[in-house]
Amino acid sequence: MVDRPTFERVQVLLGGKRYQNHTLTYAGGLITCGHCGAVITGETVTKKPSGREYVYYRCSRYTAEGHPRIRLTEREVDVQVLALFARIKLPDDLRHWFQQCLLAWSKQDRQQTIDETADLHRQLAQVKLQRDRLLNLRIMEEINPDTYAAKDTELRDRLANLELCLQAQGRGRDEHGDLAIKVFELSQAPADKWLTAESREKRQLLEIICLNLKLEGENVVFAMRKPFDVLASGLIPPDNRGDRI
Repeated sequence: MVDRPTFERVQVLLGGKRYQNHTLTYAGGLITCGHCGAVITGETVTKKPSGREYVYYRCSRYTAEGHPRIRLTEREVDVQVLALFARIKLPDDLRHWFQQCLLAWSKQDRQQTIDETADLHRQLAQVKLQRDRLLNLRIMEEINPDTYAAKDTELRDRLANLELCLQAQGRGRDEHGDLAIKVFELSQAPADKWLTAESREKRQLLEIICLNLKLEGENVVFAMRKPFDVLASGLIPPDNRGDRI
């Protein structure tokens, strides 16, 4: 069985539900409904006779029987996001210390990526060598066709799995540290930078800071990733200058 949040996200990705969210910051699966688990979608409403446009966010199952009829304007969501940033904003001295911690983590993460990639390449070379040796055994008729086919299939599957791991390893992980630093800097920036940023940049920032976002009534609940949850909780005292976050 597929749970409701997963089903709703897949429907959006596959085009089964075409929500009006191509330019909307908080739509498209970024936030889920705390009442039913469905995705929050957005809509643009034009007020007459002024012609002024307003963006509203609501659950995609808003019209279901018994579902709360709650809609939030984009401004109302912005206010809650900015309140979140206010919780993770640091004084200048702590901000510098935290940036140095992120830099150290970034360097360590890059080295780990290099080591893991080298190990995957080593395993790939070993499997390719084993296939070559297996083929030679078959050519010399030292193994029968059935044994060769079974063992070759096993090695081929292992080779494919290693290649997939290698692709995933190189898929932008080396950029994660730099991205985390940039996100932290934006989270510490004045509110006007958030309000004037592009929707894509806002979404990227929230996806990096938060594990998930859920709309509970009229409140957005932010489940935060490390180390931003530490900042939000206020657990870093002014005299903390350790090397770990």
